[in-house]
Amino acid sequence: MIKRICFFLGHYDHARQVIMSYYEKIFPKDVELFIVCASKFDRKKYKLKRTKITEFPDKKFIVPFRLRKFCKDNKIGAVVSLTGMAEIALALFLATFFTKTKSINYLHGNPKINLRNCFFLFSQFFTDRFLSSGKKVREIMRKFLFLSKKKIFCLLVPINVHIFRPKNKKQLRSKFGFNDKDKILIYVGRIEFEQGSDYLLELIQKNQDKKFVLIGELKDENFKNKKFKNVTHIPHILNKKLPDYYNLSDLSLFFSKRNSHPLPPRESLACGTPVILFDLDTFETLTTKSVKKVPFNLEKIQKEIDKFFLLPRIERDKLSREGRNFIINDSSEEKLKDETLKYLLEI
Repeated sequence: MIKRICFFLGHYDHARQVIMSYYEKIFPKDVELFIVCASKFDRKKYKLKRTKITEFPDKKFIVPFRLRKFCKDNKIGAVVSLTGMAEIALALFLATFFTKTKSINYLHGNPKINLRNCFFLFSQFFTDRFLSSGKKVREIMRKFLFLSKKKIFCLLVPINVHIFRPKNKKQLRSKFGFNDKDKILIYVGRIEFEQGSDYLLELIQKNQDKKFVLIGELKDENFKNKKFKNVTHIPHILNKKLPDYYNLSDLSLFFSKRNSHPLPPRESLACGTPVILFDLDTFETLTTKSVKKVPFNLEKIQKEIDKFFLLPRIERDKLSREGRNFIINDSSEEKLKDETLKYLLEI
């Protein structure tokens, strides 16, 4: 079993914080954890208890060689890249080839097959294990890296169903200044074009009778300098406070056009809040009726929103229970613990 493991990434964000907090909790106490970040690590925003953090905010071509020396000096047993970028895969290769350090490429996202990503074809011969954060991406990888099928696995990012759980909707609405009869939709994620901000803007303008809670960094210029009476925007909140906002909402919107198996839809379901998202291959494993999959069509999205708010309370409660049960059995921390330890430490 690996006793010293290093996680390598270009930048550190909320999703990586969720992952690392989970690893700190489940990894055996005799396993030492390290992070090497190729950019500035925000220590005020993100707190870790047992992970040693190192930053290499140098010119990109220097980073792999500094990582190689870091692994040698610290006797690292395995390096895990927590990204899906070909540049990081190249850095991982340069840092570990012809060394005793094992390499694991953990793809978060859905890399497209293009000229830049062709490096994965070469790197497969020097990578000890490939992991994907979605089952569909795993199958794509097995076709693309057909010579390495036996070392490609799926490892979902887990959901803490004890933190993300149903709460009293009426009390939360009162606490945060909403009315019991408000129709509330929540969106969690960066507000940018790649995450469907164009659809979100249209829905906000079209649904003045509803309230929207947006949680995430505002990057779409079309939103700026506009004042919406039906929008509450929160740039950032702690992960442990997110369940309150999922629970005070009726319906969750997730309009990413490219993610593999992201956190917000599953966090929302764990809280008992149904989700509308795009009908992408990467979401095919979300087979609960609590998830409504729609095409890239504003009218179809609006139709599903209207249908939801016409449902009687008993049907909405049924969807709530079904969505939570699905997440518990599909990607809860308890469900994924053994797989996580096996794929990351037994190599």
